[in-house]
Amino acid sequence: MKWWGLPAKVWMTCFILLPFVWLVVLSLQTSYTASPPTKLDFHQFNRALTHPYRGIIRDSLLMSFAAALAVLMISVPVTWLISRLPRAKRNLWLAFFTIPLGLNFVVRIYAWFVLLRPEGLLTVFLGRFGFAIPLVSSQFGVFLGLVYGYLPVIFLPLYSVFERLENSHIEAAQDLGASSWQRWRDVIIPETQSGLLASFLFVFVPMLGEYLIPRMIGGGLVATLGTQIESQFLGSGRPNWPFGAALSICLLLSAACILVICFKILSRSTAERQTGWSISHIV
Repeated sequence: MKWWGLPAKVWMTCFILLPFVWLVVLSLQTSYTASPPTKLDFHQFNRALTHPYRGIIRDSLLMSFAAALAVLMISVPVTWLISRLPRAKRNLWLAFFTIPLGLNFVVRIYAWFVLLRPEGLLTVFLGRFGFAIPLVSSQFGVFLGLVYGYLPVIFLPLYSVFERLENSHIEAAQDLGASSWQRWRDVIIPETQSGLLASFLFVFVPMLGEYLIPRMIGGGLVATLGTQIESQFLGSGRPNWPFGAALSICLLLSAACILVICFKILSRSTAERQTGWSISHIV
């Protein structure tokens, strides 16, 4: 039986561990050459943490966090209502919301770009109400693109979280006179907080490295961490693979720090909830 895990270990080593080691070694080089490096230093990381790239990393973190939070806030009430519907209607709405996942991501973002351009339907509609806001080649347009692009992605994880929630807990709170807000605060959110956090991270991490949406909707004028990495490896100018690798390491470390912080908060909240539950039962 000990051999059953060998294919998974080989896969993880060849396609995750070795590429990551190569990325780290590449980031420590001063320049990329075919010959083995003779000197390794942190010059590329020092450059990545100075102006303007330090600001780009900060802005990418803030935009991804805000967009992921907006996606979560929009999706929670919708998926909650669908999860409470009868089985037949639930399956119909489930199919309706998962249809966009079957479409090519580039096609969906290009369709959104058509709506956001100056002569697009959404821009013209907002302009008639006095909201003459540039939606293309702007951070706000990229933010809308991130929200639009990842809304279908978060739907299935959230739906599975709410579908597994026991109705008996909600009915008991309702019988005890709890209002809708109290049921959400004291029953639904504590019971589903791990799933909500996982759903948030499920869209936040890919948003952090997203380069297609900023490239198409931002028009190359909105610099994000993803676009900078892409330009260093595949840009039309002179590529700088060591610097692109250093930015990639910064991306991975940023995502890892966010994951650790979220899981620390979740574990502490779960421990406090269990302690409070035990004390309440003892009293």
